[in-house]
Amino acid sequence: MENATWRAAACLLLAGLAGTAQSQTCSSSNRLSVGQIGKLINGNTICVAGASGWEYQEQHRAAGGSAPATAAMTSGSLVDYKRGPGHPTDPSKVVGSWTISGSFGNNASITHNYGTGGSYTYSVHGSGIVGTTHMLCGPTTVSAVIKAGQGGC
Repeated sequence: MENATWRAAACLLLAGLAGTAQSQTCSSSNRLSVGQIGKLINGNTICVAGASGWEYQEQHRAAGGSAPATAAMTSGSLVDYKRGPGHPTDPSKVVGSWTISGSFGNNASITHNYGTGGSYTYSVHGSGIVGTTHMLCGPTTVSAVIKAGQGGC
């Protein structure tokens, strides 16, 4: 019985890993639309892990500053959370802007413009649900967790 339990657990684990890998691809079948990207990132923070913690913590603030973000908003400021807005030596700072573009279906993309630091365009792939991992596919492929709100990761 113990052997059967171990096999069942292993099968469930592998099924879960396969589902996770499938949802984290740059496939056209899970590419998000303009509205889906807007709903996912407006007012939220993109978190990308690095070797020693969070490499990127980029807040996506709606154009106009304090207005509540909606899925219909397609641009705004990009804020590096750093160590938080009140930190004395490494406070949050505006580092650029973001824009969602695309005309129909799943041909949408998001562009992060860092001024002299360059501009990078990505398609976004995943479930479209805040709090889950998504793939940003462009010049590089980035796995990112979309965190609700404007805090740190």
